[in-house]
Amino acid sequence: MTAPLSAAEVLALPAMATVEQACAALQISARAGYDLRKRGEFPVPVLHLGSKLLRVRRADLLAYLGLANDGVGSSHPTPSETAPIRTSSNQ
Repeated sequence: MTAPLSAAEVLALPAMATVEQACAALQISARAGYDLRKRGEFPVPVLHLGSKLLRVRRADLLAYLGLANDGVGSSHPTPSETAPIRTSSNQ
């Protein structure tokens, strides 16, 4: 089994992780992960990019694991980043 990933390592995964990386994040063996995927029971969606290329979205992993994505590697701003800043002069 691949060594389990820490929360910091999961946050640092690429936006589209391999199934092996996702398994390490989920702390399961790659064999168990592929068996789950084959049965349609992998805990997060697995994307098929071509005939043999499989990827898992980092955002889906973070949501499943309950890890906050505080913008690390994200190209989409969070609502708090796009909300106007209120001051006493513009309320």
